Amino acid sequence: MSVAAPTPRPHLLALAIACAGIATPLLAADEQAVPQARLNLPQTDVNATRIADGSAEAGYLTDSLKNVGALGGMALKDTPYSISVVSSELIRNTQATSTDDIFKLSPFTQFTSPSGAGYASSVAIRGFNDLGNLNIANDGLRFSNGSDSGNFVEEMERLEIVTGLSGFLYGPGSPGGLVNYVLKRPTYERYNSVTLGNAGGENAYVHGDFGGPIDDQGVLAYRVNVLAQDGETAIDLQNRRRKMVSLALDWNVSDDLLVQFDASYKKNQTHGLTSYWYFADQRLRPDADQLDNDKLYSQRWAFSDSEHERVGSRFNWRLNEVFSLRGAVAHDRNRTQYAYTGPTVTSPGVYSQPLYAFAPVEREETSAYLFADAAFDTASIGHKVTFGYQGNVARVRDYTDYIPFPGPQYQPVGGNGSIPLDETPQYAKPDYSIGHGDQRLSSRTQADNLLLGDVITFNGQWSTILGVTRTRIKTFSDNFVWAESLGTPSQIDNYNQSKTSPNVSLIYKPLPWLTTYATYIEGLQAGGIAPNTALNAGQAMAPAISEQYEVGVKAEVGEALLTLALFNIDKPNGYTNQQQIYVQDGRQENNGLEFGITGKVTPQLTLVSGLTLLDPQVKKAANASIEGNKPVGVASQLAKVYAEYDLNGVPGFAVTGGAYYTGKQYVDEANHYSLPSFTTFDAGARYRLPLADNALTLRANVSNLTNKAYWLSDHFLGAPRTLTFSAQLEF
Repeated sequence: MSVAAPTPRPHLLALAIACAGIATPLLAADEQAVPQARLNLPQTDVNATRIADGSAEAGYLTDSLKNVGALGGMALKDTPYSISVVSSELIRNTQATSTDDIFKLSPFTQFTSPSGAGYASSVAIRGFNDLGNLNIANDGLRFSNGSDSGNFVEEMERLEIVTGLSGFLYGPGSPGGLVNYVLKRPTYERYNSVTLGNAGGENAYVHGDFGGPIDDQGVLAYRVNVLAQDGETAIDLQNRRRKMVSLALDWNVSDDLLVQFDASYKKNQTHGLTSYWYFADQRLRPDADQLDNDKLYSQRWAFSDSEHERVGSRFNWRLNEVFSLRGAVAHDRNRTQYAYTGPTVTSPGVYSQPLYAFAPVEREETSAYLFADAAFDTASIGHKVTFGYQGNVARVRDYTDYIPFPGPQYQPVGGNGSIPLDETPQYAKPDYSIGHGDQRLSSRTQADNLLLGDVITFNGQWSTILGVTRTRIKTFSDNFVWAESLGTPSQIDNYNQSKTSPNVSLIYKPLPWLTTYATYIEGLQAGGIAPNTALNAGQAMAPAISEQYEVGVKAEVGEALLTLALFNIDKPNGYTNQQQIYVQDGRQENNGLEFGITGKVTPQLTLVSGLTLLDPQVKKAANASIEGNKPVGVASQLAKVYAEYDLNGVPGFAVTGGAYYTGKQYVDEANHYSLPSFTTFDAGARYRLPLADNALTLRANVSNLTNKAYWLSDHFLGAPRTLTFSAQLEF
């Protein structure tokens, strides 16, 4: 009997050359080049011990996803969606202390606003960067857009980044993308880790990670993460302080029933907020190298202060060979207050620092899901049917005396509006009183999603995912805080809208290592909310419908995963017009390509890299001046490479580095003015020393190695050169 030889996988060299050929012109656009290494197909030892998912030994490659929304866990290579994973070991080895570091690394996210500005990191995904663009989930539970300042990367096992529409998977949301934060779960062997580190400047931290069984039978197990961080950052006069206690418990009630609990408390404070620049005329914007990127162009007393409390529970119950149930519920409560002085340029060569102070805002949100799964065959066709509900309710309460107006609000804190751009003076904090009036409900958003889906497997090559969701969004918005403060008419908006949306995916595997797919998906999302800078601040728009077409390829090549996706997304276009009123006008249609590679491309070389190419346009706009233009703040090109090289001569030693390119982006709706492209480089090293049964890992990294001066986005300068280092003891 003859036996067919296994189908060979393609050689990585040819694929790497193709990737480099696309990325090199983009990096060259900034007149900087990244050395290219020769890539060879690694030898595979089929008898080797299984390497931990997402570990450095695995090239940070993850085989499976914890949550593909309502569909539950799936193999990454078989999902007909664009999903990338940032594992906890990659988080540790890059010394990430916020999502800033994650979004800088990912080739599919354009990092636009640092957490040092006083709120969560902000990104553009697939060309969408409007308020609330980034959808958030915690272990599959959907939470409000942009409310991720309560997620600390130190407590996470991984971040699963979904680019594109995710309404069928997670419920209503922006078409840009979603990050699913996966909490570290209990270990069933004793694990202890303590890390001492420096996050830049004099900002030091200690992080403890402890886990293990509670009883001898392994019925109960725990995981505890604690963090303390304080000190001045790489930006002069800026201080960052964080505290965290995060607890996770597992209860194995039986072989078929697992119940999990988790709770956390976090406090996040920044004094000397990263400067938020505003230009009355874009012609007044100085080149970035005319400013000092390590200086504070605001006041050291400008601050943000947030506290988060979260508690949740979930279960997985295997009823029999066919049916299973899974459910989860979590409640999040947070309180945030901030005040800043945004450097404002209205005349050449000088700036002022108006005060923007806001009373505490209290948010509460409850999110839940309940799904029933049935796995069975009809003749030779396999089914995994999922039916259930997912939803969340978010409430925001504000004080009637939300801002000090009339008073010092919007008035310069010093310098009479004429501070030279080469000076960064400090002034006394003005006197004001806010947050003592009545507290009222300012907004309430409820999203309910009923889902029916079926993963149908016809044979080893063909499968499909068919699904339908019935989504309802109810919103209430009262902009009383602006009406009472500014003396403008108040406006209450109520919306109640429902939509039935399909998901159709076709998956074809011509070879065991190669997956191709095509997906069509629709989604309903809450309408945009006018930002604080608009005259109609706080006004909510009506819910809107978006749709997406995507085709893609995923290939396992050697010990790496290569992904390619082509997509078209269409959504309502929202912006602040020349009259300073936030409106929805026309549609934003984005066509694009995403390419990524993650894994070991040689036994010593690991790559986490990729690129995004976009053609975003505004169409069907009533305002002819923006028709056909590119959206503000969206780069048409991203190319990023993070690399590690293990030195055979020194076991446990690796050199690390990265190159991160962001293309030109427009800063006005008419597309008359733009920010230049930029490339930054990182370099570092890691050394892991075995100590009997323990291990000590030393890490060091320099980000923005050349100290390049650049505009990160319309309002923020890029971060200065920053040295970080740490020592981790596992015992």
